Order: sequence, then structure tokens, then C-alpha cells
Amino acid sequence: MLFVRFTDVPDTRIQNYERLPFAEAVIATHDLNQALSEEGTSCSGDFRLFDQKDELLYRGTFTFGTEGTYPNLYHQVKDRVQRIRTKKEDNAKKMWLLDEIEAETPEDYKRYSIKSNPIVSSTYQSRLTRLQRRLIYGAATAGILFTSLFTAAQWFIDKEAHAEQGIGGEQTWLNAYEQALQGEESSLINLLERKDRSEEEDALLIDLYLTEGEDQKALELMDDPILIETKLARLDLSDKEKLERLQEFQASHPTDEGAFDIATLERDHENVANTKDVEWTAPRVSSKVTAYLYLGDIQSANEWASKTNDPDVQEQVDTYQDITAIINGLNEKLKKTSSKDTLAREKIQAAIAAEEVKLQTILYSD
Repeated sequence: MLFVRFTDVPDTRIQNYERLPFAEAVIATHDLNQALSEEGTSCSGDFRLFDQKDELLYRGTFTFGTEGTYPNLYHQVKDRVQRIRTKKEDNAKKMWLLDEIEAETPEDYKRYSIKSNPIVSSTYQSRLTRLQRRLIYGAATAGILFTSLFTAAQWFIDKEAHAEQGIGGEQTWLNAYEQALQGEESSLINLLERKDRSEEEDALLIDLYLTEGEDQKALELMDDPILIETKLARLDLSDKEKLERLQEFQASHPTDEGAFDIATLERDHENVANTKDVEWTAPRVSSKVTAYLYLGDIQSANEWASKTNDPDVQEQVDTYQDITAIINGLNEKLKKTSSKDTLAREKIQAAIAAEEVKLQTILYSD
């Protein structure tokens, strides 16, 4: 029999830290996901899946409501476990786990109901206060590691997690956090590696590993290639460096998400447009919209733009349509202009060229 423990779910309709049978967890996630979808809101929380002896089998994050990908926990665990590559000796355990979740899930909850208009958040909903955000964005380093570092530091201070180490020990940790915020992560990594970590510290260590280029270590800590690849795609790197990292990770841990993100960086618009089955984060939806615009499929671009609450994506589509209309009008005007009126034709052609430059800017604004 399988059991689930949820942590950090902000909605009280899911009980955190309670040892729930898997079937009950599936029903609870289904009900909350449906309720939040109807309310037009979302939230997320971490979960761990255990066997009867409390051996950890799988851990992940489930997103409820409008930003969610799966209708309930059964579909997420099944999808993710199937897509994780395992060594031959571990394959039997993987198949056993898939059989167990199949056997323990009520039949009614195995049907995959697709939402008609999933909304993907364009921003990371931070728990930080306005003051904390100012402190983060005023620091020298940029990127997603900021939130992880400062949230962990604040958690450390609030919870007094290391008080048993004495004042000297606390200062060592605070110094390590401060150095990491300045781009020197090694001290904090060493401290985290040597202790029993909380879930917050595990999440922080993953981000630190990725910032340091230790992708394999991040994967070993969180055995979820999709999560690690998605974090890799969000790193603040040049396109060239990011592409190399993603290609290297994809070679050893292939995922559909990795193929999609690589196609985006390579501007392989047809592959991006044709991809259907990935976890649709806000950046991936934006890439999909850009691909359709490049291919001239305005209808599909509009359909995908409606799946995110990022106003910039819809603005990109609207601007593209406006510029295209201007170009079409200028081309019609050019056709009607006498070939003998050289000056007038040159002015129209120059105007068309200027609008085409704007169009390229729209397509490659990322």
C-alpha cells in the first residue's frame, strides 16, 4: 500500500504532513484542483510518496487549479514515473510502482479531463514581502537563484533552524548565504552537503548546483529530469551556453520538455509549433506563440496566447497583426503605383522594409 505526505500546500482543504493513503490523496488533489479551477485560482505544494515501510519512492510538486497540468496526483505520478529513465536493475521497482498506483486509484479518477482553457502564470508568485523583494533585486546577482537564496535565508532566521550550533555556527551560515547572494556559492553548498537538510534546503541546493553547472548532482538530489531540465531552461545564461547545457543534459536524460526547449533556442519553429505533450510553463507557451507567428498561423497564435495571463504575449500577437496589416496595405499601394513614379515606389518600398524590421523584432524579441 502507498502513502502520501503533502507539505506547504497553502489551501486548508489539503492537510499538510498527514499520512494519507494514495487513493485518498488522489481524491483530495482531484477535488481541490477542480475547485480552484472553477474559482479561477491556483496554488501548489510538495508531496512525497512512500511505501508501507515509509521508504521514499517519489517526491514532487503538485500544482492545483488554473496553472495545473494534471487533474489529480495519479496522473502526475504515472506520467512522471513512466518518463524517468532507470537502470535495468531499478526497472522492476519502477514497474511495481506503476502497478501499485494503478491498483490503488479508483477507476473514476483515472479518466483524464482536459481543461478547455488552462491559464499559465507569467510570474513567479513569491512568498516574500515587498521589502524582501527590494533586497533581492537590489543585490548584485540576477536570476532565479535569488528567490531560493533569500527565501532560505529568511526561513533560517525565522525558524532558528541552526540555533543549536551556537552564535558562531549561525554566523557561519549567514555568512555563507551572504556570499551566495554575491555569486560565491561554494561555501553554502559545502555546508548544505554536510547536514541533514529540510525540504527548503534541498530545493535551495538544487538551484545552487545548477548555478554551478553541477546538473548531475542536482538530478541525483531530485530524481526528476523534467524538473531539472525546466530549471535549466530558466537559468540566466547566454543562448549559446544555455543551449550547450540543455543539449548535454538531453543526451543523457532525454525528455519532451528538453527537446522543446532546445528547438526554441535553435529557432526550429516547426518543431516548436508541432509539439503537443509537454508541461506548459509560461515561457513555453510564449515560445509556442512566437513559433506560430513566424509560420504565419495567427489563429493558432491567438489560441495559445489565451492560455497565459501574461499581457506581453497577447501584445506580441496584436502588434504582429497590426504590422502585418500595414505591410499588406503598403504592398497593395505599391501595386497600384505606376512603375514610372520611381520616387513614390522607393518611398513605399522603404516603408515596407521598415515595417519588416519591426516584424523581425517582434519575432525575436526574446
